[in-house]
Amino acid sequence: MRLLVITARYPTPDRPAAGSFVRDRLGDPAVEAEIIAPRGYGSAGWRRYTGLLMRALTRRGRFDGVEGHFVLPSGPIALVAARLRRLPLVIYAHGGDLREMAARNRGMRWAARTVLRGTDAVVTNSGEMARLVRELGAVATVVPPGVDLSRFTPQPLPVAPRVLYLGGDSATKGVEIARELADTLVGPGIREVDPTQVPALMASHTAVLVPSHAESFGLVAAEAIASGRWVVARAVGGLVDIVSDGVNGTLVHDGDFAGALARLPDYDPATLASTAARFSIDEHRRRMAEVWTAVQEQRRISPT
Repeated sequence: MRLLVITARYPTPDRPAAGSFVRDRLGDPAVEAEIIAPRGYGSAGWRRYTGLLMRALTRRGRFDGVEGHFVLPSGPIALVAARLRRLPLVIYAHGGDLREMAARNRGMRWAARTVLRGTDAVVTNSGEMARLVRELGAVATVVPPGVDLSRFTPQPLPVAPRVLYLGGDSATKGVEIARELADTLVGPGIREVDPTQVPALMASHTAVLVPSHAESFGLVAAEAIASGRWVVARAVGGLVDIVSDGVNGTLVHDGDFAGALARLPDYDPATLASTAARFSIDEHRRRMAEVWTAVQEQRRISPT
């Protein structure tokens, strides 16, 4: 299957971790992807998205469909490209595109509704996001992002207890809590790390702190569990779908992250990591293939 993929985020030299989940999804050997994505993040947003639109409309070749990542701001570009090429469209809603951008004003909400209602299928990453999609008048299939279990594997625990935070300098991610409690802080605005360095970072810590005030999914938590590391996370959004309280992490309901870290259990990394199998990248790709198979079958039955 050959897809034209249009995404607002994708790894670049200046932001190597941006949209890495899109790149991992497209590693499927059964998918040939032509990717329309930012080449860097230093320019103004309107310049980036004007460039994406021009490239999406002028890219030549035969495609079986258009896959758009993020309802906003790149979703309208994907919708226009699919309509002009008369191709089926699958949109993946990731989080901030609906939770934040679509809530800014009536115009943005209208744009999000237009994109969602113009697709052949909507996919998202958690039950919370599926609810937001329903509020905008569409129905979403939940297909969580995948973790490469060949990279994130259980490792022996370090001798000294250490806490890792991977959320970046964002109030939404709970950075103010991380500054008080984490031994190592990385991410956008703090210290950007290449995704290839993340498994080793996790292996050198005993717990991964995810104090987000809102989280559509929480891929860092899934990667930490696959690495055999206990996750201490706020009980919000998609994190409650990932963390099984008392099994592979602690869900914090009362804001007492210090207490949760102080009560870290004596756990076995291999046993903990075994609970992450349902988030494997292979399972993610298999389920995305099912979505596309259903869309193509529906097109054959009811051509537009």
